[in-house]
Amino acid sequence: MTKMLFAGFLVSLLTLASASVARAAEVFIIHHAVADYAKWRPAFNSDKSNQEAAGLTNPRVYHALGKPNDITIVFDMADATKAKAFATAKRLKTKMKEAGVVGRPQFEYLETAP
Repeated sequence: MTKMLFAGFLVSLLTLASASVARAAEVFIIHHAVADYAKWRPAFNSDKSNQEAAGLTNPRVYHALGKPNDITIVFDMADATKAKAFATAKRLKTKMKEAGVVGRPQFEYLETAP
């Protein structure tokens, strides 16, 4: 049920972000819960140099309606290999823990369908 809800949310999110997606051939999506959005956001913003080094730009941060701690981030992705290395790096896991990410994050790597 959760995966179906996430899939529906993801489709809606990509529809809303269609202008950004149209410019990018690929996107990287992170979905996770946080303990406190106000604590998480500055930690996310402070990691911009690492995001850009991984070819991740133009971050769009969303939260589920009525659930401000249910976060989805959509990045334009220049290089899927670099994005996957970013997602699996111990540094990101440590940063997420410090920022108050709760549970296991979900990562998606998408490309524009023909």
